[in-house]
Amino acid sequence: MSDFAEDELPDDIYDQIKVLSERGNVMLEAGDADGAIAVWHEALGMLPSPQKRWEAWVWLNASLGEAYRDKGDLQRALACFQAAAAGADGHMNPFVLISLGATLYDLGRTDESTDPLLRAFMLEGREIFDEYGGPYLDHLRQKGLID
Repeated sequence: MSDFAEDELPDDIYDQIKVLSERGNVMLEAGDADGAIAVWHEALGMLPSPQKRWEAWVWLNASLGEAYRDKGDLQRALACFQAAAAGADGHMNPFVLISLGATLYDLGRTDESTDPLLRAFMLEGREIFDEYGGPYLDHLRQKGLID
């Protein structure tokens, strides 16, 4: 017997994670990437096993990846974006995909960056590239994948 509630976090855990997530967002916007990272790791630790099944896994890891990018730690950012992509529907999340592709590209792994960048483009169009910036859209053009 499948119960929809089994696919959702218990309200008390969700509420705590949401508070920590927002606290991390405020910290990152204020320039405290290390504080945000600590808070988001705390929130990840609250997820019941298997953690990857929860939507919160995706957005917390994507947030961590963005914080590590802000710090210039592209290897850790990549690990977080890969974790986000491996979570519940993370492989269909345009922000996760462009972030994963951009991080791979910035690490010099341009061939590996093509697939996630193209999938982000297919899901969101050019707009997501306008918001993200960088040479990523040109990369897809040079590959002959978009006009």
